[in-house]
Amino acid sequence: MNRHTVRERLMASTMIGGATLLALSAAPAFAADPPAAAPPAAATVQEVVVTGSRIPHPGLTSVSPLTTVGAQDIKLQGVQNIEDMVNSLPQAMASFGAMQSNGASGTATVNLRGLGDTRTLVLIDGKRVQASDTSDPVVDLNFIPSALVDRVDVVTGGASAVYGSDAIAGVVNFIMKKDFEGLRIDVQYSFDQHDQHNSQIDRAVKNSATVIGNHIDLPTGSVTDGGKVSTTIIGGANSGDGNGNVTFYFNYQHSDAVLEKNRDFTACSLSTNNTATTFQYCGGSSTAYPGRFTINNPANPNFKKSYAISSTGVVSPFTNADLYNFAPLNYLQRPDERYTAGEFSHYQMNPHLDVYTSFMFMRDQSVAQIAGSGAFFGDPYQINCGNNPLLTASEQTAFCAGIPAGTLTNLEIGRRDIEGTGRINDIIHTEYRYVIGARGEIAEGWNYDVYAQYGHTDVESDQTGYFSISKTNNALNVISDGHGGIECADAGARAAGCVPWNIFNNPAFPGGVTQQQLNYLETDAENYGQMSEQVISGNITGDLSKYGIKSPWAKDGVGVSMGLEYRRETLTQVFDGAFTSGDLAGLGGNEEGTNGAFTVKEAFGEIRAPIVQDAPWAKELSFEGGYRYADYSSSGSVDAYKAGVDWQITPDIRLRGSFQHAVRAPNVNELFHPTQFDLTAGTDPCAGATPQFSAAQCANTGVSAAQYGNVIQCVSSQCSSTNGGNPDLKPEVSDTKSLGFVLTPTFIPGFNLSVDWFDINVKGVIETVPLTAIFKTCANDPTSTLIVLGQSESYCSLFHRNAVTGQLFGTGSTGGYVAAPFVNGGLLHTEGVDVEGNYRISLADWGMGDHGSLNFNLLGTYTEKLFNVLPGLGGSYDCAGLYGTTCGEPVPKWRHKLRVTWVTPWNISLSAQWRYVSGSKLDFNTNNPALHNPLAPDVDDASIPAYNYLDLSGEWRIRDHIVMHAGVNNVFDKDPPIVDSNSFGISAPPFGNGNTYPQVYDSLGRTIFIGITADF
Repeated sequence: MNRHTVRERLMASTMIGGATLLALSAAPAFAADPPAAAPPAAATVQEVVVTGSRIPHPGLTSVSPLTTVGAQDIKLQGVQNIEDMVNSLPQAMASFGAMQSNGASGTATVNLRGLGDTRTLVLIDGKRVQASDTSDPVVDLNFIPSALVDRVDVVTGGASAVYGSDAIAGVVNFIMKKDFEGLRIDVQYSFDQHDQHNSQIDRAVKNSATVIGNHIDLPTGSVTDGGKVSTTIIGGANSGDGNGNVTFYFNYQHSDAVLEKNRDFTACSLSTNNTATTFQYCGGSSTAYPGRFTINNPANPNFKKSYAISSTGVVSPFTNADLYNFAPLNYLQRPDERYTAGEFSHYQMNPHLDVYTSFMFMRDQSVAQIAGSGAFFGDPYQINCGNNPLLTASEQTAFCAGIPAGTLTNLEIGRRDIEGTGRINDIIHTEYRYVIGARGEIAEGWNYDVYAQYGHTDVESDQTGYFSISKTNNALNVISDGHGGIECADAGARAAGCVPWNIFNNPAFPGGVTQQQLNYLETDAENYGQMSEQVISGNITGDLSKYGIKSPWAKDGVGVSMGLEYRRETLTQVFDGAFTSGDLAGLGGNEEGTNGAFTVKEAFGEIRAPIVQDAPWAKELSFEGGYRYADYSSSGSVDAYKAGVDWQITPDIRLRGSFQHAVRAPNVNELFHPTQFDLTAGTDPCAGATPQFSAAQCANTGVSAAQYGNVIQCVSSQCSSTNGGNPDLKPEVSDTKSLGFVLTPTFIPGFNLSVDWFDINVKGVIETVPLTAIFKTCANDPTSTLIVLGQSESYCSLFHRNAVTGQLFGTGSTGGYVAAPFVNGGLLHTEGVDVEGNYRISLADWGMGDHGSLNFNLLGTYTEKLFNVLPGLGGSYDCAGLYGTTCGEPVPKWRHKLRVTWVTPWNISLSAQWRYVSGSKLDFNTNNPALHNPLAPDVDDASIPAYNYLDLSGEWRIRDHIVMHAGVNNVFDKDPPIVDSNSFGISAPPFGNGNTYPQVYDSLGRTIFIGITADF
């Protein structure tokens, strides 16, 4: 038997929080295996360090709620991306991942408790990991190859006293395989299979055809796609004297793209007809084909009227039948190619010096694709009247009425580039991380650990398929060349290669749009960013029992830990001229670079003191405390602390409780990002012929009496906004309280149950105020204010409507926007209960013969509250059990996964997992005035029912060193819930995609996987 197999078996006997790790992580013990040899003395650990504390102590117990997921459970889930495993945990809510395309960063992040990925700290072997993306500077889980993970510890609740900033929601600590000996090759392959059978989308298509005259062709039959392959090589060798080891790894992974046109429920963009008889239909974008043309010149008697054109250039009123279905070209799963490699090594020269190093590397390339560019409705366009040969007589009459010949007139154009490709963002992340350190014994009872760490990330993003707004204007201003042809009117543009854009369907100029025209209009754009993190840290731990420092009622002494840490984080992002000019159509505005850094110096300490041991009323009663002082160059000093009590009453029951005061300092982006234009999910309640808000409410947001009832709605539920950093930001602070118990009844061998209540309050939340909240606050209380860059500003001053049209989208002279800078906002509060249960029984004990054993594992989280109190709002809203335009992705009140594994005596184990997500309700259908929207009843989307998934998997040890595993997730091919994505933007990006929430629900159908692991 290989040494690494022995190490896995050794984990089977470890206790964690009173619950065995076996049901979660231990490899099944097959009857045909020879008895495991006793591990070498060096592998026998009497005291261990638990995530959440630096003090080693007997037994894997934690005062805070702690969940551990092991390598075996990862295999049984068929996980290739570590994000899939993390997102399946009931404590985790939706975050960035492989299932986003519009606004994708190319990363996968973790969001514990629904408090945001910036408030979850990710560690590798107890040490920080560098940020991975300049737009969202948090850790990319793709950096961590799943086959290298030995176990994952998840501590929910504040942990800043031990680990520093960002651990407000908790810590995810990836413990990697080390001290490996031998060679292991692991290959996995998976694919998705779906039967098109969604009745809701069928109804939407029928509504589209019969009500607005727009028909959508849905895919039918069965589809197989979404292939993923992963190959990992792990090798290791011990030194000749047995004092050292080198473990190395290499991983290659590839994921195929899946387009939204390949699933019936994502093949069109769901819209809602907001009438007394609400229904859904397949809608689309007014940046359409052959196009939408709206007169934006008050001198024209057709001012504000919108037209479509026929194949012969005849003008007619624009209707919903002319909308463009942008969904088919969007990616539902992004293609991805990834290489990771690295090493972990150490050599113990003597008991006082054990030198260790690690190096990790990743290159990940992911491509996001959304529907094509074009002339986007809301951007400033002009055409020349009278002498424009491309315009037909019908178009001249409509577009140029009242405009002198030879002059320019403003025309809002929404014309989709169907002749070209989609808008593509090719994103490459290159990351590496070095750690070098030393640890050992200082003197009897005292040990040290010092290390230096450097992490670096390069991000390259190449955008293609975007039209230049200025070039489009050049190509629309067309004159005769005097030889029967046409040319761009501007001589400078002609010299730069301008080619007229032939979109007006004039029979005199057949041929339409050509590749030559696209070559001129399409403009590539690039941006580059890099981040670095430098850490120098050292700590010492001591067992004071060596000096007689202990409680008179305890046999074990006081344990202490203390240390110092220095950290520096930098972020630089550079955009080319195409980005900074704001000239890219469909991007939402300009992009500005960031350059900033901060340093922090910290001192920290912990104490663990057994107070009573082996008493009739307390097998052990112990206290745990910690404190960390941090001095930030950017935001001043702040402190974090913790206190907890662990009371093992009897071997059957243990009580635990803790209080943690945690902090999160603003990151470089939040501090220093320049103000820029962007797109934000949401709609304008003052837009349309029958606005949702009253005339008085809309007047507060800047709508004039003449504009009321005539304001154009934000395109595709995306309004324009400006956002930027705020150097006056202060750190967030949070208080976490937890109380729980662990049952390990001696009269039920193999059973344990832990139940923990948590309560987290975050104050001074760093956030951009949601668009919905800005609207409601200004409309209902125009005197409400918030602090921006040290100054008090009213909510209503954040609105910058277009002076003529009143719209809140577009760019340039025709655009409008809402300002949404980072502020220290209100308060976040979440409260709930975590449940974990494990039970292992031998079938022989149940009188069922020698047929192996059954392992049961339950992980569940009940979220009672997820409150958000916004500055100046005068109230709060609770998103627990809700989803929608304010709450975002669903926050189910109860989630669990229950796995039952049958370990047979025939080298086979079989496993079934039940995943459950409770139902949710639409936020604006609630009675809370901060959420309620009485003028937007969305009946079809009013609720999402509870979801049940069944996963089946198994493992077969073919021979001693070859193991195969296979399985099916979402066995019954259950469709995800589909909700409006276009009218109200309920499932709009970034976390929504394809009418659903793909990071919450399975969105590709059933997933079939198979893998093989060979040890040599």
